[in-house]
Parts: sequence; C-alpha cells; structure tokens
Amino acid sequence: DRLDSTGDGKIDAEELFSLFKWLNHKTSKFEVEDIIWEVDDDGDKCINWLEFQAMYRRCRNDSSGFEPRRLFNVVEFLMTDKDANGTVSVEEVAQILYLRSGKGLLDSVLIFVGLALVPVLSHFHHFMQQFEEIFGTTDTISAPELNFTEYLRSLELSRKKERATCLSR
Repeated sequence: DRLDSTGDGKIDAEELFSLFKWLNHKTSKFEVEDIIWEVDDDGDKCINWLEFQAMYRRCRNDSSGFEPRRLFNVVEFLMTDKDANGTVSVEEVAQILYLRSGKGLLDSVLIFVGLALVPVLSHFHHFMQQFEEIFGTTDTISAPELNFTEYLRSLELSRKKERATCLSR
C-alpha cells in the first residue's frame, strides 16, 4: 500500500512525505504534518483505519465544500492512477468519472428510451464538464497525463469555479 508503506495500520507524516516525494510533489514536512492533523481525531500524529474511513466518508458526502480534503485528494489520485505510474491518464479518469456518473446515464437511457433525450444529454454534458475541469480540454485524444501537482491544480480551479457559481446565485 502506498499510503501505509510500513504496514502498521497507520499513516504517519513520514509515510505521507515519502509518498509526496515519489509523486514529485514539493511540500514541506510542516504541510504534511498539517494534513495528518486535519484527520487525526485521537491526536496520536497518525491516521488509523477508523480515522481514514471517517475522513473519506465526510469528504464524499460533503456538499458544503468546507471539509478538509487534502488527504482525500491524495487518496482519490492514487485510486485513479490504476497503473501506479504517478500520473493519471485520460482512460483512468474517464473510468472513474463513468463509475461516478455513468449509472445515472445508464438509468436515464433505460428509463427514457425514445421518449426524452434531454436527461441523457445532461448527464453526458456533466461528464464532459468534469473531464474538461481535470484535463483542461474535452479532446480525449490530445489530453495529457497529469501528475499529482497538476491534478491538485485542476481540482483547485474546479472548486474556485464552483464557489464563484454559488456566490453568483
């Protein structure tokens, strides 16, 4: 496991710092300790399995955007990087996006076959918006592979757009 490299059932700052080095993501030990602190409910400077699960659930269910997401973003990147090469490709991201929004797309196709095309198109449009936010293009052929730093940058830009949209309403 890339996160728990010692296999002791906990993630500590040294393991997370080593992972960031492997991902060629420049960060300070202080920032890594801060990421651990955001999730460390019992104050032992490590993240155990229960804390990890709680963090993941909170972030997946967070609609406010205020839940600390730095460790969650690391986990999402690692889960998307299926070939474990330290980058995410178009195929890897498309697979994750499909798993997240594809069921809705399939349900729409099954429920509205021949009756309404709008629900299907709206799901596809949402899928392509997410893809463009991650890669900066909807051209699936020329989209680059993203390293972890580029992935984080795309997430931050996406969140800024969401906040601006929410504020303008």
